[in-house]
Amino acid sequence: MRIAVRAAAGVALVVAALGCPGGVADHEVLGDRAYVDGAYGDALAEYRLALRQHAPNGRLRAKAAAAALRVGDLRAATEEYAALAREAAERLPEAADGLERVARAALADNDRRAVALALESLQQLAPTRALGAFAGELAAALGESPQPSEALAVLPYAAAAAPDARALDSLMYGYAVVLVRAGRCEAALPVFEALLRRGRAPAVLSEAQRRAAACALGLGRRALDASAPARAETWFLRVVGVAGDTRVGRAAYVGLGDVMFARGDFGGAVEAYQRAMTGVPLGDSIAVLARERLNRIGDAGTVIR
Repeated sequence: MRIAVRAAAGVALVVAALGCPGGVADHEVLGDRAYVDGAYGDALAEYRLALRQHAPNGRLRAKAAAAALRVGDLRAATEEYAALAREAAERLPEAADGLERVARAALADNDRRAVALALESLQQLAPTRALGAFAGELAAALGESPQPSEALAVLPYAAAAAPDARALDSLMYGYAVVLVRAGRCEAALPVFEALLRRGRAPAVLSEAQRRAAACALGLGRRALDASAPARAETWFLRVVGVAGDTRVGRAAYVGLGDVMFARGDFGGAVEAYQRAMTGVPLGDSIAVLARERLNRIGDAGTVIR
């Protein structure tokens, strides 16, 4: 382990150079001795005491991070490597290497929260860093129902390192699904739409279409409820573009009719409501809703059809 070796080398230098007590030096020396003896928890505690008295200090941060990783305190290791990158910019590659090692250790322990924390820090500090095949391992380790925060931290890396177009599309789809679960439909919709345009992953296309339409429909209804008919119209048109005359598409036509009605375009509203009713039984719930809307127009005496 390169960081551990470097930390051990630093330990030897400090022990040799500091032969008398003196505040920060005391804690660092005690930490160095504990590290050499394999008492990594004690070493971490001593290094952190030294840091409280004399921060920022890149050398101490690196030692504390290495000790935390050795003792298996992955949260502490993440904190120390992130602090190392912030406090000593010249040691950013070392800190990024350390965060990657933390993520690997967390993966081996099946500690998904620690994986997410390490990768969140890595994404902030070194967003262009490629994790290669490691990202695929992380994505696979998420399981079928990961926490959104964990998946959102891992999947962008996995997609960037995807070995082929099919794997990339599958990971993009997973990322969009997690965005929906996190209540971020507006961010998920462009990802779904990109998958539909690419059309390279048949296994996810139908689900991408369904989820994209559902997202846009929900956003349209939300905009309509917020008295933003122009924005609602944009979302409903996106539903129609994705879903056509499917059930979700017909629900979007009802929404478009509501937008037209609110705008005073009663002829356009009638046309949209009738489109929602086309080709389905009279008892269909969306057709019933569209009929009620048409009756509303007739009751208002604006248009008689």
